[in-house]
Amino acid sequence: MPPKGKAKARVFNTPTPNSKPSSTTSHEPPAPFKRTPESLTPFLSNLDPKHIYITHLDLKPADFKRKIFLVPVLMNLTIIGLIVWRMQSIWPFYLNIIFTMVGRRNEMTIDTENTPFNEVVREIIRRAVVFMFDLFLYVFIWPWPRDFFAGRKIGNPVTWRFIVGFSDKEIIVRRSRRWDEAIGNPVEEGSGQDEIMSIIKKAVDPVWMSGKTGYLMLNKEWDLDWKAMVAATKLADKGTLSFEDFKTTILVPTEEFGWVVLETVSAGGSVKEEEGRKKIVAFKDELTAMGKENLFFRWIELVQFESSQPGGFGPEQQKKTMAKAKELFESQGVDFDKFWAKIGGMEGMPGMDQM
Repeated sequence: MPPKGKAKARVFNTPTPNSKPSSTTSHEPPAPFKRTPESLTPFLSNLDPKHIYITHLDLKPADFKRKIFLVPVLMNLTIIGLIVWRMQSIWPFYLNIIFTMVGRRNEMTIDTENTPFNEVVREIIRRAVVFMFDLFLYVFIWPWPRDFFAGRKIGNPVTWRFIVGFSDKEIIVRRSRRWDEAIGNPVEEGSGQDEIMSIIKKAVDPVWMSGKTGYLMLNKEWDLDWKAMVAATKLADKGTLSFEDFKTTILVPTEEFGWVVLETVSAGGSVKEEEGRKKIVAFKDELTAMGKENLFFRWIELVQFESSQPGGFGPEQQKKTMAKAKELFESQGVDFDKFWAKIGGMEGMPGMDQM
């Protein structure tokens, strides 16, 4: 086994289809990790072996996804419009300053010999504020529409949608952000592995995932890899892989074993997760049929809020949450007990497994 390095960024060797395992990698990775299926090899070549990836299927209706995507499109077009307006209005200001610097006098030239010192200071401060404002726009605001329409490193949402379009079944690929640089060896027990498990468990929580379309899963811990999503969709469309190959799967790069899959009861890809997903779908469908779909999203918000409170989400906290949920349902004319009886009870419902 190669010695551990102290560098932040970790580059892992991804095994190729024709490579033969060496004596150091002939054994199996420790539980709960296992080697990636050979069928995923064409997809793994599109991934950066410095990051952890999560794939899953987004089954939200295509029309819903289209509406969600329209919001950032309009927002970024508005930002571009405002930046263009700003450039047009401020261009003479900077042009005259440049002319002054090369000795061409204009209205921006300050006659320091005949201008009171206080006025000179005020003008310098005013110009500095203008510079800082425009620098802020360039550094912090401009990257949003730039990356949205023309991002290259991991692709961009517009190219993804242009190639993939909108459909009821879409492959989503999330990529870990920089938190993965300091976790050490992911298959080695310790605080690093505990941190991975904690972050991944939240990322694949069925209750959280059921309330979001893939595009809305961008957060401080996970980015969306647009290029990988395009590549995965093309592989599925060609028949090289199936859409089912991308059901919730956690792909972790390691030094010893190359890419491995993390597949546990608490971290996706399990029978329990599938049962929980079916229960959530039945839960939402029943509320939708009653014209109470808003209750589903309020339920999600309630469970997410209560489960994030200090002390964990044990049986006592779950009972308190259920009491609040009962009040919520009955305030909208839904008999809480009859409703749960109709969809087969709470057994298998994610987040309510200890009731």
